[in-house]
Amino acid sequence: MALGLVVACGAPAGADEWVEPPAAGRQPVRRPADALERAQALFEAGQHEAAIQAYQTAIQADPGNVEALYRLALAFQRLRRWAQAAATAERAFKVDNRHPEAQALWGHALLRMGRYPEAIWVLEGMVRLNSGRPLAPVYYDLAQACYQMKWFDRSVDYALRHLQLADTPQGHALLARSYLAQGYKDKTLAELQRSVQLYEAVEDKAR
Repeated sequence: MALGLVVACGAPAGADEWVEPPAAGRQPVRRPADALERAQALFEAGQHEAAIQAYQTAIQADPGNVEALYRLALAFQRLRRWAQAAATAERAFKVDNRHPEAQALWGHALLRMGRYPEAIWVLEGMVRLNSGRPLAPVYYDLAQACYQMKWFDRSVDYALRHLQLADTPQGHALLARSYLAQGYKDKTLAELQRSVQLYEAVEDKAR
């Protein structure tokens, strides 16, 4: 009986489940959502430099991803890279101007850079937006910026608003400085005493 050679052609069995492996040197394509999840995992693990690279990868794939932009700004903030934090948070806010967290971070970064008038403009815009976001940290930043501008009446006003929402030792200390700048010695002393009481209460809880 003559022997014939059988040549197998076509895709292997189960071709509907078969996926071509990537060519040598070619990386599998990552979805933007995958990159964002990886970046967030790195951020939560405290690996902020690696998280920044992963967030940037997600943004390259989807430049309008406001959440990736905001979280990239947060990573810059954790590393105290204030200029990059401000620029990235501003970019996130321009993509979605109803993103109060991005606006608050933008204003805070400007404050830390010493750009006080711009910080006030951004943060007062957030207050006017009245989005329902907790405003205690925003009022504190506004009080600091106004104090640096020597606008002591406005600094007092924002410090009092902060303290209505959050009775913090930092808020009382800042209010004391603003009162002192205006020559109100009794008010200054009262606020300093309250600040010390709150600090001592925090220390007692930590023991």
